[in-house]
Amino acid sequence: MRKYKQLFLIIVSAFILVPFTGISQTKNDAISAYNEGAQLIKSNPVGAIEAFNKCIKICDAVGDEAEETRVLAETQLPGLHYKLAMESYKQKKIEEAIEKFKKAGEIADKYNNSSILAKVNKVVPQLYMVRGNSLMKQNPQEALKNLDKAVELNPNLTKAYLAKGLIYKDLGDELNMKASLIKTMEVGFAHNDIKTADQAELVLRTFYFNKAVTSLKTENMAEAETCFKSAVEYGSKNPMVYFQLGKIYNSNKQYELAVQTLKRAEEFENGGDAEKAGIFYEMGNAYIGLENNSEACIAFKKAMFGDYAEGAKYQIEVVLKCK
Repeated sequence: MRKYKQLFLIIVSAFILVPFTGISQTKNDAISAYNEGAQLIKSNPVGAIEAFNKCIKICDAVGDEAEETRVLAETQLPGLHYKLAMESYKQKKIEEAIEKFKKAGEIADKYNNSSILAKVNKVVPQLYMVRGNSLMKQNPQEALKNLDKAVELNPNLTKAYLAKGLIYKDLGDELNMKASLIKTMEVGFAHNDIKTADQAELVLRTFYFNKAVTSLKTENMAEAETCFKSAVEYGSKNPMVYFQLGKIYNSNKQYELAVQTLKRAEEFENGGDAEKAGIFYEMGNAYIGLENNSEACIAFKKAMFGDYAEGAKYQIEVVLKCK
C-alpha cells in the first residue's frame, strides 16, 4: 500500500510540474522570437516583422506572464511597416508604396502608435496625388480617380484640385474645370497656399480670354462678353480684355459701363499714345452716347494716332465740331 501511495505522489507531481515547465519554455520561445526580430530590424525588416508577429502569437498563448514581451514586440511593428513603405517610395514604386503605407497605418492604429499614424495620414494623400499627376497625359480618367482619392483623404490638398482642373481643361470639360479651379482658389487662399491659388486663377482668366477671342472671330458677341467678364472676374489686367469689353458695351448702348471699362483699359495699358488710341476712340464714342460732347472731344483728341487718327479727326471736326 505504501508503495502504491509513493507511486501516486510521483504521478501527481509530474502532472503539476508539466504545465509550469511548458509555460517557462513557451515564454522563453517568445523572448527568443523577440530577440530574433530585434537582430533583423536593420538588415531584414520583413524578417523582423515575421519574428515579432510570431512573438506576439506566442505571448497571446502564454497570457499575462508574457505581457511585457508582447508589448515590446507590438511597439516595433508600426515603425517597421513604415520603413518598408518608405523603401518602396524611394524606389519610386508609388502604387506599392501606397499599399504599404496603408498597411503601416492599420498596424499603427491597431497598436496605438499615433505618431506613425499621423505620418501615414499625411503621406498617403500626397502619393495618390503624385500618381494622379504621373497619369495626367496617358490616362486622364485614372489620374482623376487618384486625385479624387487624394482630396477625399485630405480635403485641403490644394495642388490636387489644380491638377484636376488642368485635366478637365485638356478634356474640354469646362464645367468641371471651372469647379476644380475655383475649389483650388478657395482651399489655397484659406490655407495660405497663395501660389497654387494664383496658378488656378491664371488658368481661368487665360482660358476665358482665349475663348472670348475665339467668340469674337465667330461674331458670337454674347459669348465673347460673358468670357471677357469671366476673365475680369479672375483678375485679368490685360488691357485688351477691357478694351474689347468696352467696345461690346458701346455696341449694346451701355455707355456708362463702356466708359468705366475703357478707363480700366487705359489704366492697364503701359504703352504710349499709339497703343492707347483705340481705347480713347471707343471712349469718345461712349461719351457721344451719353451726350457728353465735351468729354467726347477730349477723348477723340487723345485718339489722334495711328490707325485711329483719321476717324478721330472726322469726329472732332465734322461730327462734334470740337473747339
